[in-house]
Amino acid sequence: MPAPIAALAARKLAAAAARRAAARAVSRQGGGGHWKKILLAGIAALCAVAVAFITAYGAIVGILGSKSAEAACLDDASAQQDATGVPGGGAYSPIMPGEGIYLPSDTARAEIPPRMLLAAIRAAARYPALDWTLIAGQMYQETRYGQHPSAAPGGDNGFGYKGILQFGDPAWRSYGDDGNGDKKKDRYSVEDAAFAAANYLHALKAESDPWNALRRYSGSTVSNTTYMRVVTTQSARYRGVFSSDNTMIKSWQQHLADTIKKNPSFPVLGKAAGIPEPVNDFNAKVTNAAQIKSAAAKPWSTPPHGQGSAGSNAPVTQTSNPPPADAAPNLTAADWQWPMKKGTYTFTAHFGQSGGRWSAGHTGIDLAGPTGTRIYAPAAGKVISAGNGGAYGNLTKIQHAGGIVTFYAHQSSINVTAGQQVKRGTHIGNVGATGNVTGPHLHWEVRKPGVRDPHRPGQNNGPGPIDPRDWMSGKTSADPTYGNEQYAQAQQQAQACATDTGGAIVIPDGAGATGPLPAADSEVVRAALAWAQTGLGKPYLYGARRLQGDHPADFDCSSFTQWAYYQASGGKLNIGGDTTAQLPKLSKHKVPADQVKAGDLVFFGSKSNPVHVAMVWDPSTKKVIHAANSKSPVKFGSWSGQKDPLIGFYRVEVPSATTAVGPNGGTSEAH
Repeated sequence: MPAPIAALAARKLAAAAARRAAARAVSRQGGGGHWKKILLAGIAALCAVAVAFITAYGAIVGILGSKSAEAACLDDASAQQDATGVPGGGAYSPIMPGEGIYLPSDTARAEIPPRMLLAAIRAAARYPALDWTLIAGQMYQETRYGQHPSAAPGGDNGFGYKGILQFGDPAWRSYGDDGNGDKKKDRYSVEDAAFAAANYLHALKAESDPWNALRRYSGSTVSNTTYMRVVTTQSARYRGVFSSDNTMIKSWQQHLADTIKKNPSFPVLGKAAGIPEPVNDFNAKVTNAAQIKSAAAKPWSTPPHGQGSAGSNAPVTQTSNPPPADAAPNLTAADWQWPMKKGTYTFTAHFGQSGGRWSAGHTGIDLAGPTGTRIYAPAAGKVISAGNGGAYGNLTKIQHAGGIVTFYAHQSSINVTAGQQVKRGTHIGNVGATGNVTGPHLHWEVRKPGVRDPHRPGQNNGPGPIDPRDWMSGKTSADPTYGNEQYAQAQQQAQACATDTGGAIVIPDGAGATGPLPAADSEVVRAALAWAQTGLGKPYLYGARRLQGDHPADFDCSSFTQWAYYQASGGKLNIGGDTTAQLPKLSKHKVPADQVKAGDLVFFGSKSNPVHVAMVWDPSTKKVIHAANSKSPVKFGSWSGQKDPLIGFYRVEVPSATTAVGPNGGTSEAH
């Protein structure tokens, strides 16, 4: 651009970055993590101005420009791979394909209260490529869809976190929003909280890097992956087929609204409501999502789309595939293109090829590529079916002009839905190895009217299979389109995000939320549980230094429990630095197994030689949090899973008037 214009752009960029920095450099204290006000807004603003000026100056002199942006942000290839290493583009990838939404899976219908489901969809729709399933996953992880007492109006988890998505005051001031149109910003409103979460996720660039966005949202350390694993696992379970059909999307929203009208009072925030909890720290891994069984539909569950009854108890499955649509209407002809980009596939089987794998000779061609490689519509058409195709695996069928029908088999995921109109170049799915296969590939068929279908006896008028290579001869476009305009724009925004790095939110204090804290009679005990939670992921070191302060480097089992109660009491409680000191000190407060509460300590070994101690997290499931052993960091576990004998349960007695001190510095009097 001309120098004067570039200089003006640089000044605007610097000013915008400074404004963003001032708005963002606040304590997190919300969204489930515990944040400290480490960076002053003014300092962050100055840093942002410097970053923006350097970037803009590079654009002026032609040194940095787009390359600096690409170096600082995820490109398409890396954005398509989540933190578990699973290739993107399917139910497992947190990256949205763009130009539409994932329709709710049957699991989402069965397990998510419809009010929360609709709120998440509406909130995410405000930002292109932001996936509503991430917000829904957060609602689950933070308060189990509002069942925790802190979600009820006026509720507080004891450390300043409030509402269904656990926002604290500073975070709410920065990202709070009016989602229900009542001209108020209320963190106890499901809709307002969902909109605020969308604002925050967008600010953290969840569209292109969801794992790190969730990590920063929660305040988790790099090694403490619980929050991210639970949210992304739930997110994967909630995704049905992908649709860019606005009519279908609006119809789904109306369907949810109608369901809510029939049961407007469910759930009552802050009270247990029987909402399923199928995912926890033990099975939370995005690659397990398809194997985690969906809960059965409840009376409050959303009925299948197209059914008016909100009380459906029909069995549910893992994906939601609408029934096939009628034949496509008259569709205009257009130039064709290959369904995969050049260089992303190799031919491995040809049309008509014989062999034991094909009952009537190979009816298409095979384009082999890595699982997750994108598949695109080769021409305009209408999706006539999308779902389970038996030996074809995940199968999509598209009808084009002149009655031509194309098949796309063995996909790892399907990104379109029956009845959807597609354009040439629309991303319709991803290469996989579902159905009868020996490896990942796209089986592509072209079927034409007037050709006998070998799979349907008597169907001499077809449409039957023809050689796709012959069909494509003379029809291919000189200007193929892969992807859609909105997705391309989203990618450009992601690649250019280096210009938006001014005013990084704040550095977390190592908290790492793992869901709502258990209930406890004493605020000091709750604070001890909160401190223990912040220790998740810290490495085990036998003989670790005792009482290391707010940011310890490592733990062994006894230093962990000692530290949690010492921190929670502001240094007033010291239960001892090893198990041989702790057990005698607590021996007068032994608790019967049927009266164990969160925060109690459980010892293993023998009374004369206690070898391990853990803190009880959830007595109903025998869940503990502990520095387990030299082979693992601080983590959750089960008291029934220890190799050493269980000695007993013991309660830490808290003196009256002891002030509870939480990880974020908050205090309250014990009572």
